[in-house]
Amino acid sequence: MKPLSKMDLLSKGLQDLTENKKGLYSYLLAKFEKYARNELHIKLPHYEVLRANSFLDDVMELTDHTVYLTLEDLIALLYHQFLVQVRSTAKFSTLGQKILNKKIELAEKEQKIVTTFEEINPNHWALVEKKIPSKMKTKQITVEFHRKYLERGEIFLYDLIKISPKFSMTLEELVTILVIDFVQEVEKGNSKKVMDQIIKAFEQT
Repeated sequence: MKPLSKMDLLSKGLQDLTENKKGLYSYLLAKFEKYARNELHIKLPHYEVLRANSFLDDVMELTDHTVYLTLEDLIALLYHQFLVQVRSTAKFSTLGQKILNKKIELAEKEQKIVTTFEEINPNHWALVEKKIPSKMKTKQITVEFHRKYLERGEIFLYDLIKISPKFSMTLEELVTILVIDFVQEVEKGNSKKVMDQIIKAFEQT
């Protein structure tokens, strides 16, 4: 099975089940690993990092600095809200398709068109347009999650693969999409509404 994240937690979990480990030590180890914290590393474009931090500054000013949120906190909140959505949705495949469409949309935006003069046939040259990946500067963000929440994300992706074998996405890509989609929502002018939602979600944690 193709790893669904750099941690590949689902494969490790399935391997543990296959080995059928027993005994008190194995039981305690499994409990510890379930609630252990793992680091998820994602890469965000510089603009999204800047825009998200600006949004967080607005949140702190709106609450007279009674709410303090870092970018890592925001990413964790967005991911946990997504997991809640996964648990409550009745249209599982529809949610997966929406995420996949967003991945395709972002990939297209990260490409640029270049024109080159190429030999099409012997002694026949022409201008050819090509799409190539644009060199976008990114910043790596590291966020800690309980292992069980990361496993839930991998299980979500694996379930989508079972529904549609052509589906391809890693957990890192999923979380990146959630953050970029959030920033785009703020850009649409819904920042006040989004602020209220984030503050409410933060207060419930």
